[in-house]
Amino acid sequence: MHFSFLPDGFNEKRIIATNAKRIVRYLSVDLGERTIGKYENLERARRFIIESFRKGGVEPTEVTYKAGGRKVSNIIAEIKGTEYPDRIIVIGAHYDTVEDTPGADDNATGIAAVLELFRLLSPYGFKRTVRFAAFTLEEPPFFATAQMGSTVYAKGCKRKKERIELMVNFEMVGYASRRCRQDYPANHDMKTYPVYGNYISVITLTSCAESALLWKRIYDSRPGAKIYSYVGPASIRGMELSDHQSFIRSGYPAIMISDTAFYRNKNYHTPEDRYGTINFGFLAKTIHESRATLAELLNRKPQRPVSRKKA
Repeated sequence: MHFSFLPDGFNEKRIIATNAKRIVRYLSVDLGERTIGKYENLERARRFIIESFRKGGVEPTEVTYKAGGRKVSNIIAEIKGTEYPDRIIVIGAHYDTVEDTPGADDNATGIAAVLELFRLLSPYGFKRTVRFAAFTLEEPPFFATAQMGSTVYAKGCKRKKERIELMVNFEMVGYASRRCRQDYPANHDMKTYPVYGNYISVITLTSCAESALLWKRIYDSRPGAKIYSYVGPASIRGMELSDHQSFIRSGYPAIMISDTAFYRNKNYHTPEDRYGTINFGFLAKTIHESRATLAELLNRKPQRPVSRKKA
């Protein structure tokens, strides 16, 4: 049984696209580079995200710490579960950029996905707790350091022994075209994957394969929806280059939803990663289908461990 919100999916996706345009335009055009070096832009992005959560009726919390001599914050908005409030699904993306880039796809599109998923899901009650997270300082020079925003947050969750069942990371989800050539890792079997970059993917390390396959199974079960899965070791370039790896390293299952980044988008980490390159119809469809997938995951009955009979 599919979780249904509105009968007219076309109109809903049009609204999502309109809202996503506003979010991506503000972050990548009005602000642009969002780094410690352009601290005021990073701060304005933080305030914009906080206000977006407040408009949805939730007062967010901030996990604030110091990095590069500045105060920075992860922003969290939570909706408690009605039956299993201790079981948590985190929906996250980072709001900073690489230096000298406007960061439209990387990662204003990810933040648009998180904020739109919050808008679409927050009016409803779900059995599990859903937590929306906007992370700071994912990009170099903080990537994979103790000061990376998602690392700070995931470690804090682990210290508190929180029961995060899944972290869903939105990383570059707006670049796609039927005319866009898709690249793949070396020695990759391309027989089951498209030649052109007009699809969305779910990506994770081998240790979290079950979570990726579950996401794919629910996502693909909806009429007209299709997502491609990539599961592999960290030795494959790109498999852990985002916030999901912070949660995996803290012992939580995590997946990344992505347009495959530099395997498709040649504007990756350049000044050409601009608003005008984003396919908002593609982004809206990804958000629309992800919302339904998340709703089903949030309402699933907890899986009981298989009991083993004594010999």
